[in-house]
Amino acid sequence: MKRLSNWSIVLAVIGILSFCCSFVFPKAFEPLMAIGFGALLIGMLISFGAMLKSEKGKSKYLAVAAFFLLGFILVWNEPFQIVRLLTWMKN
Repeated sequence: MKRLSNWSIVLAVIGILSFCCSFVFPKAFEPLMAIGFGALLIGMLISFGAMLKSEKGKSKYLAVAAFFLLGFILVWNEPFQIVRLLTWMKN
């Protein structure tokens, strides 16, 4: 694994943990959800960079899979949480 693959994994783990903590701590829902979404998005972009550089290994796909999987789960279970997050980010 190269440097970009490692960073994408680290940011994916931070994003997943922030998403999980946002449901455990409802008073800090918006900031934790925004941090999780941002970390997953940045991890996904870094993962695409690793794909473009043709780094070895399959771990570079973890951030992309986590982003789309958590997005799907969030929209499936609580669709209005995305609207809440986007409204919070707009203000």
